[in-house]
This record gives sequence, structure tokens and C-alpha cells, in this order.
Amino acid sequence: MNRYFFYPILLVLGIIAIDKLVCIPDVRESGRRSYKAGQNVFLGLPYVWKEDIQIQKQNKSIAMVVGTSRSDIFHQWETIPFSKSTFPKEIYFETRTAVKASEFLTFYIMIKSMTESGFRPDVIFLEFSEEMLNEFNSFSYKTKWQELTFHESELLDFYPMIVGKTKRDLIAKLLFLSYNYHISPIQTISNLITGKRVQNDDYFIQLTASLNKKRPYSKDDIGFEDGKIPEDIYKDRIEGYTNGQIEILLRNFTLSETEVNFFAKTLELSETYNIPLVIWEPQIHPYFQSKRKEITGGKLFRTYTQKFVSPESKNIRTVSLNEGNTNCKTYTDSSHVSPICVPEIAEKLIETAKTIPNFKINK
Repeated sequence: MNRYFFYPILLVLGIIAIDKLVCIPDVRESGRRSYKAGQNVFLGLPYVWKEDIQIQKQNKSIAMVVGTSRSDIFHQWETIPFSKSTFPKEIYFETRTAVKASEFLTFYIMIKSMTESGFRPDVIFLEFSEEMLNEFNSFSYKTKWQELTFHESELLDFYPMIVGKTKRDLIAKLLFLSYNYHISPIQTISNLITGKRVQNDDYFIQLTASLNKKRPYSKDDIGFEDGKIPEDIYKDRIEGYTNGQIEILLRNFTLSETEVNFFAKTLELSETYNIPLVIWEPQIHPYFQSKRKEITGGKLFRTYTQKFVSPESKNIRTVSLNEGNTNCKTYTDSSHVSPICVPEIAEKLIETAKTIPNFKINK
């Protein structure tokens, strides 16, 4: 038999053997891709949970805000005022979990990390915006899938939720660890010799987790009351911004089965660990809302909260702020209300949380 017949077989076996060297932790942390910004956020979460546990020990309640830039307005208040009749204790709003341009894969990872750490907030405010369910949203799960590096246990956990071509990529990551961790052979050899490891570079990870100074909004930049927006501002921040957001977030709108699955799995975590959770839909400007409704039908919030939340749930409740049920009429742009609306929003979310059987006001 021609000996050259065996060369391809030997080559494949050699690649598999080398790939399995990545199973050795020291080899993996010597040659894997350096952590990116998004990876640092998730690696820093355990430090966040440790800080929050200490805050709870000071007899403070913690409302964990999980969402996009529409939820980030909570970060612009050091202390959010609301009436004692609404909630008698001081509430600390954990807003480091409001991450710009994120979707349900991100939220699931965050809450899963929290449950594994042993931290249990008094309530979670989970944002639901229809854009999150667009398969072609520029910030969908596909973006995080390319940016982040997941361990094998995480990939196995994700397997039932992932659909389509990404599932094949998931299987490839499991079968070939060097591909999963983006191993660089030259970097591996160099770091093994010098003793340098990627995991040792944790300064930025801890720094991003610890720096939680709130960013008080400027009174000169609170936006404009609807109906009193100057014409040039309206064309730029309302009409123009809406068109830009549609192109980025709602282009080629196709319902993402993967994002829907991660949404459902996140709610399952709430039920499993008996964590009070309010799913809320942030208010957007009526102009944007009408344009979005033309694309999505405008019923996704009701459709999927009714599908996945049992009326008898002891942990989950829902509220939409796009039903003309707020006094807030001030916007910074078509997609975001002004931070001056936060106290009213917080009141509504807390009042909704009070209807959850497992939400305890006095602990």
C-alpha cells in the first residue's frame, strides 16, 4: 500500500493530539486569546456580587437592574427618591448590569453568574425591548458569540438554546479547544518559557468591577418635553435617531429563536432560585414606537411574557411603560427618556414588585 496514503491520517491525528494539549490549564492560559473588553465585564462580575453581598449586610435592599442603555439611566442617580409608603427601606440600585447594546444572551450570563456566586438580590428589573429579539440586530447574541470565549461547561449549558449555524460553531468549539480559545502556538511557547499567563492580567477586570461611582446627570442635558421640542432638535434626535436605530437594531427584522430561548431560560433561573423579577418594557418616544410597531407588530412584549410567565408565578411580574401609563414626557432622544423620569419609573417598578409573593419588603 502506498505510504503516502497514511500522511493525511497522521496529519489529522497530529492536529487532534496537539489540540488536546489545550486541556492542560497551564497550556490554555499561556496561549489563549487575551481577554477583550466584553470578557472583562463578565470576569469582573464575581467582584460585583461580593460587593453587593456586603451592601445587603448593611440592611439595605438591592434592586438589580439588567438591561441596555435604556436601563442605564438608573446609573445617573446616587439615591433614587420614592415615598416611604412605596418601600420603607433604602434600596441600592445595582446598575453595573445595565450594559449598552446587549441582548438576552448577555443577561442570561449575568444572572447565571449571580446565582452561582450565591448572591440573591431583593428583586431584578429585567428589561425587555422588542429590538432584542431581532436575529439581525447588530448587537444580538451573534456579536457576543464572536467576542467572548466560553468554557466547555458554558457551551454545554448553551447547547439547547442555540439554533441554526451557531449551533454547528458551538459543536466545533467543543470538539477543538484550540479553536475555542483562539490558541496561538507561538504565544503558548513564549509564555510557557517566561511564566507569563493571560489569566494573571486581572487588574482591569477588578478595576471595572469596583468602579461603580454613579454618574449624576447634568441639569443642562435633561432633554426636551414632548410637544416642546425645537424643530431642528426633533428632526435630529427624534426622526433622525429613530432612522439610525432602525438600521442598527431592526434591520431585516426576523424573530430570533435563540434570543427567545435565552429569555425563557433567564426566567427559569428566577423561578428555580426564587428570585423576584419584574420584566419591564422601557418607554420610548411615540414616533419611534409607531415606526417600530410597523416592523414588529408591537405585540412581542405581551406575546412572550404571557407565553413564559405563569399567572400563578410567585416570582415574576410584568409591566410595560409604553401604554400611556406614565407622566414622563421628557426625552433625550427617540429611544431614551430623560433621567429626570427615573423616580417615577422606579416607583412603578417597585409597586409592580410588591405584587410578587416572594418579594419581601421587611427582611
